Amino acid sequence: MKKTIGILLFMLLPFSVILGTSYKVMNVYQFNEKSKLLLPGDSIILSNGIWKDGQLVFKGNGEKNKYIYLLAENPGKVSLEGESCLRMSGNWLYVSGLVFRNGHTPRKTVIEFRTGSKEYAFNSVLTECVIDQYNQEVKDSTDHWVALYGQKNTIKNCYFAGKTNLGTTLIVCPDDENSINNQHLIYRNYFGFRPRLGSNGGETIRIGTSEVCMNSSGTIVKGNYFEHCNGETEIISNKSCDNVFINNTFYECEGSLVLRHGNNATVSGNWFIGNKKPNTGGVRVINEGHKIFNNYFFRLAGDDFRSSLAIMNGIPNSPANGYAPVKNVIVANNTYYDCTSPWSFGVGIGFRNRIAKPENTLLLNNLVYCPNTDELIKYYDQTDGIMLDNNILINNKGNLEIKGTVKGEILQSKLNDLEIIYTTIAAKKIAFVKEDIVGQPRTVPVIGAFQNKAEKITNEMATMQNCGPTEYENRMTEPKQLAKRTGKLKVIEAGVDLLLKSVKNAGDNDTLLLMPGEHVVTKKMTINQNLVIRSADNKVKPIIILKADKENAYIFEISNNVKLQLEGVKIDGNSESNFPTKYAFISSREGAAHFSLMLNQCEISDFKVKTGSIYRAYKGSYADSIVVTNSLMKDCFRGFSLSEEKDDKGTYNAEIVKFENCVFDNFSQHALDYYRGGNDESTLGGSLFVNHCVFNNIGEDEKQSILKLNGIVNVSIANSIFSNSMAKTSVKLSGSKNLIQNCCFYNSPAPKVENGAVSQNLYFDNPRFEKNSFLLSKKSSLIGKATDGGNIGLK
Repeated sequence: MKKTIGILLFMLLPFSVILGTSYKVMNVYQFNEKSKLLLPGDSIILSNGIWKDGQLVFKGNGEKNKYIYLLAENPGKVSLEGESCLRMSGNWLYVSGLVFRNGHTPRKTVIEFRTGSKEYAFNSVLTECVIDQYNQEVKDSTDHWVALYGQKNTIKNCYFAGKTNLGTTLIVCPDDENSINNQHLIYRNYFGFRPRLGSNGGETIRIGTSEVCMNSSGTIVKGNYFEHCNGETEIISNKSCDNVFINNTFYECEGSLVLRHGNNATVSGNWFIGNKKPNTGGVRVINEGHKIFNNYFFRLAGDDFRSSLAIMNGIPNSPANGYAPVKNVIVANNTYYDCTSPWSFGVGIGFRNRIAKPENTLLLNNLVYCPNTDELIKYYDQTDGIMLDNNILINNKGNLEIKGTVKGEILQSKLNDLEIIYTTIAAKKIAFVKEDIVGQPRTVPVIGAFQNKAEKITNEMATMQNCGPTEYENRMTEPKQLAKRTGKLKVIEAGVDLLLKSVKNAGDNDTLLLMPGEHVVTKKMTINQNLVIRSADNKVKPIIILKADKENAYIFEISNNVKLQLEGVKIDGNSESNFPTKYAFISSREGAAHFSLMLNQCEISDFKVKTGSIYRAYKGSYADSIVVTNSLMKDCFRGFSLSEEKDDKGTYNAEIVKFENCVFDNFSQHALDYYRGGNDESTLGGSLFVNHCVFNNIGEDEKQSILKLNGIVNVSIANSIFSNSMAKTSVKLSGSKNLIQNCCFYNSPAPKVENGAVSQNLYFDNPRFEKNSFLLSKKSSLIGKATDGGNIGLK
């Protein structure tokens, strides 16, 4: 089909284009035929609609000012779904308006700037395109959404969001002579929500690899908007030389811009906006020759690797994939406002022989104002090689008076509704700092990122409004993803398989109201959608029970990207039957990820099958959260088993586990087995929160633990009672972020703490429970001893 391009299409193209012939195609066969005919200035147009399993190969040689075009009939209206992908190679190619969703790539990339090992794209453009939740079905299957090869290519005004499986969202590959010194431009793109991956391999952008880290890439990442990019600690991973990161905005991202490998990076004019969200970071520094200036770090709440500025120790004679020592780095004219951990020096000491201290590193003209922070500089090691000069550092005690600091008054202003601070104290001139963060000239420079109160921005700040495509409205931030449409309320009568049928037919976010009585199911229930199951009567707990005709059966199987909530119900393991139930809940055996399980006011009992448990996580599964509140669990073999990642690569089966105001009573083995082997510093390392709980008669012999923890980084156990246990260990805590406080251990072993873990305010008295209850009697010495002023044990 052949026609002249109309006025609408003309508006989509660069003004310098010389219009040629346009071919509109309806399917992949027509695309393959017509793409062979394309000459400089020609275009091929995909008709509106869904293109199922469209594996497109776009090759051609345009000319400067005469691109060859691959266009959507209407931007955002061409949806490549199923197993679709795009590869492109040649010169002066221009791709615009495509959307990839509802599927996954059949290859290792969704969009690739090459069609073969030596067939690369040059001088080509990808713009106004979308990749939205286009994920592999299994979390551990690796793909990259965009792979940049060749030289002088541009990715601009695109939207990438919702990646949940292994692999980087966008990679640059400076691997050979056709891709080094590439001068690629990544500009005005919107990198949306990426949930925690729970392992290495969740970067949003990676430029290079450790194997080619000494190659010069020369890639420019400019004016992009990063929102809730939480995949791992490295939002951007710089692994090559001479790259430039300027004028980008990082909004509430749980990670940092990391200069991981390679030398001579420029980091300038970036906005790191944390809003006190936990784990939000700034810039982490490794290697040599970097310039970090004119950046604004606002209310970041990360520490250690995720500090606002983390300067790491290196490894002597480091291998390529190690940590090269920091040398010849300058950090100048940056502003740090109300950050939890503004500067951390010598980070990483004590692991992988990171003993090489930073050398010849200068911090000059920086403004640090963190009135809620005691420790503005955290020293992990001696740092003689880090020099401070003409910085203002102010915390809750006033000006910090150490070598390299000066006193100065802090002034406040607003810019685009964002609070900023500045000062009038003179800065020392630096040749390459010619403007401030908003583009104002540094004629008479002052300390900090802002030359004055900055009423306008000359260098336009990247925002959600000016980044991404103009014709795609389904931008999905984290809150929008979690707050999907409201489902329906459905009342379920007690009986056989009525609940099973209702779960199978439920819509997303439906609520199933269970009437009193037994809700018998004869098969497992697979949860493929967000679902709430709760009692229809707040005073009566309906019973969910499985009556199966086979061994090792389970009640609920939780799939990818769903949230299952149960409230006010009993779940019975049916241990007296010929085929007792082994598990109440399991993750999908295929490695479900990014799901949540929430139990409130529930009673779970009688799961006594040996090796069985209330919840079992299978290998490769990764829950965002498992939260149990106000519930009773009793008479079971095991509680929550999250211990399948035994290959010790630093992965684990849940990011957050929380028990609050719960009772665990009469378990043969552990109440919780939460395992993380190895050490993967790209993740948060798992978090356990236990508050106002009772663990009674847990572990029937000295081989057991009540709470069995291995390698979990963040642990807080408070206001809880451990009683009447034969277990050898109640709980062992290891690491500076492990804390147990205001807990009681009666006829149970005391906790073990090591490697900086903290225990405080422990009691060993008889808690004196009321008869047939786990509430404290009036005679208990634990009354009023909790951290919140209430009672230790149940609220």
